[in-house]
Amino acid sequence: MPRRLSGIRADRGYSYRGLERCAADVREQLRLPPTVAINAMMLFDRLDITAQDGTGQDIPIHGYVIELEDLEGFTKYDRDRQIIEILASAQTYEWLEQDHPRSRYFLAHELGHCLLHTDQLVRLAQMPMAQRAGLHRNGQMAAHEVYRDTEWQANAFASALLMPARGLLALEKRHRGGLCPIKIAAHFRVSVVAASYRLDLYNKRKQQLF
Repeated sequence: MPRRLSGIRADRGYSYRGLERCAADVREQLRLPPTVAINAMMLFDRLDITAQDGTGQDIPIHGYVIELEDLEGFTKYDRDRQIIEILASAQTYEWLEQDHPRSRYFLAHELGHCLLHTDQLVRLAQMPMAQRAGLHRNGQMAAHEVYRDTEWQANAFASALLMPARGLLALEKRHRGGLCPIKIAAHFRVSVVAASYRLDLYNKRKQQLF
């Protein structure tokens, strides 16, 4: 049975190794070693990361809190200010303050969209609202490969950013009994479910992550 996709077709495909490198670049910008958990609250409030469009132009990324119903938040390009905005609901921001694992994953996921799909965000901002809505998957869109799916890419990037392969390797060497989701979740302050998916990928595709 084919994997269910929830995004649209990305401009370019990414391998696991490629996404791991993108996440490592962000950690380098933040001066965070692969073994350290990300402080999501501080990152959201003091976003000091820029995306690059297809011409090589830097686009600042900023985080804001807005009133939203039934949404944790989303990412968009602001044409007037020429910035990319990660917009979080009041509930999501409260979770950030509480260091809730879900808010940590939300921020990492949205950063993935900012950095991996920059040109698409810019194009979306230039389209009429009706045309933008047509780009969202509704079951009738043309199929595309998993590695070209925007949501798959953002999810894989988020996992690599929050739980780097090199960090898992270091953790694995430290624990002689081997890794388990609970140890990973406690160390990187993520949910046990997210840690389980990441560990499964790490065990199956370790050679593709380095």
